[in-house]
Amino acid sequence: MTTNMAERSRTAETGTAIGSDEIIAGNVSKYTVLPPGYCGQPKKGHLIFDACFESGNLGRVDHVTEFEYDLFIRPDTCNPRFRVWFNFAVENVKESQRVIFNVVNFSKTKSLYRDGMAPMVKSTSRPKWQRIPSKNVYYYRCPDHKKNYVMSFAFCFDREDDTYQFAYCYPYTYTRLQHYLDNLQRRNMDYFCRELLGLSVQKRRLDLLTITSPEDKTDLENSVMQKKIKIPKLSLNHVEEAGEVTDYGEEDAELRHSKRQDGRKQSEGTHKSIEAVVARLEKQNGMSLSSTSSPEEVFMEASEGMNNMDDAVVPRILYEELLRSYQQQQEEMRHIQQELERTRRQLVQQAKKLKEYGALVSEMKELRDLNRRLQDVLLLRLGPAIELEKVKAESVEPEPEVQKTFSEEANTSTYFPAPVPVMDKYILENGKVHLGSGIWVDEEKWHQLQVTQGDSKYTKNLAVMIWGTDVLKNRSVTGVATKKKKDAVPKPPLSPHKLSIVRECLYDRIAQETVDETEIAQRLSKVNKYICEKIMDINKSCKNEERRESAKYNLQ
Repeated sequence: MTTNMAERSRTAETGTAIGSDEIIAGNVSKYTVLPPGYCGQPKKGHLIFDACFESGNLGRVDHVTEFEYDLFIRPDTCNPRFRVWFNFAVENVKESQRVIFNVVNFSKTKSLYRDGMAPMVKSTSRPKWQRIPSKNVYYYRCPDHKKNYVMSFAFCFDREDDTYQFAYCYPYTYTRLQHYLDNLQRRNMDYFCRELLGLSVQKRRLDLLTITSPEDKTDLENSVMQKKIKIPKLSLNHVEEAGEVTDYGEEDAELRHSKRQDGRKQSEGTHKSIEAVVARLEKQNGMSLSSTSSPEEVFMEASEGMNNMDDAVVPRILYEELLRSYQQQQEEMRHIQQELERTRRQLVQQAKKLKEYGALVSEMKELRDLNRRLQDVLLLRLGPAIELEKVKAESVEPEPEVQKTFSEEANTSTYFPAPVPVMDKYILENGKVHLGSGIWVDEEKWHQLQVTQGDSKYTKNLAVMIWGTDVLKNRSVTGVATKKKKDAVPKPPLSPHKLSIVRECLYDRIAQETVDETEIAQRLSKVNKYICEKIMDINKSCKNEERRESAKYNLQ
């Protein structure tokens, strides 16, 4: 150990690079990390690492910069592929010294460090374990270390005399476990039993703990250890050779497979026995909802029902595993049935809601059709009077309050009339077409309008047919002055009832193409925009005409 540490110390001092794939022999012990090229006694701030204590793990430390260190952890015993646990101490720190520790040879690609977990830290003055703030912990794939996963965390030492200890999570040592078991054993509790199962490779105890009531403990020993539970053979050839073994704690009862001449016949019989046990368990599992017997009784019935097969002694551990798996299957079956019942109730409720919604939609459509027809009848009867009032209203300049009201009505674009067949709505009389509200247009122009492509051209041509270019060039859709010009004067708004006629005609056109309410609303919302564009086009053409006339006058 001393020779290895001396070699590692010389390597760190000279700055020689060591490959991360080399085998790390042991933990560091009071290992001082010095900057490359430094000679002399360690100063305050030259960190000393130590992992030679129980549950400690740190195999190598590399000095990167004054504030950064690369740490290499040792793999698990007899398994060099797994490297996760670390636990080490740091001393000889300087007050307010900031460092970054990089654990560079983690073997896990996914870690809880990505989800907010953080290493543990404690010191001599604060012996209680605390977590480092998760904002100072980073887990990432590092290109400088052959794209291995690296866990980096930043820390600031605040007391020079303290020794700090860092760990992967809360350490629980083997010595602490043995002390705890010794205390329980000294209490002589009836429901607790501790037995020596064997020794580890390093000659440490492997304990078998049994926790149950005294009655259950006696019954379990009698049923398993003495009565020898009878179930079909499960390829336990070593048990038959060893005889009827009743004490599985004896060291002489070794578990090993022996070769026989009739091995093929025996394996076929074992396979059939296993299939029979599985079939019987599945059958009992299907009848478990209507049965009141316990899982132990069902399993015993399944095993005792096959009297035509040879009996075998099965270890208690295997028997308990089979019982556990059977109980887990029953629990999963109950959960699945509850989930199915909950899903069925949700589907029934959704079907009821859909049915009610369909009835409401159909009723609303009928009411809209009736309302539209009633409006048309009333407008036809009151047509002449309304037309006279509209002519008077257009000849008189509206007052400011009236303009404001017209502006608010013109801005509304949420009117959705119900679709009515065109032949039933529009009336032809003396070469004129009645659009509603006493508005008549030429029949030939109306038919030419119907073959117009696009909502924009349709709306603009319809506006010219209703108002005419002379009226449109001196009006605006909303009656509000534009914000682009500071000295702009507001123009009178267009008649709201004529705007509604334009929307109704466009709605009838769109309703023949689609029934999607969302698409219809989106296309109707652009009516004001189309009319504004038409007014701007008319004004531009008028200005261009004036320029041409002024140019001719200048030439003359």
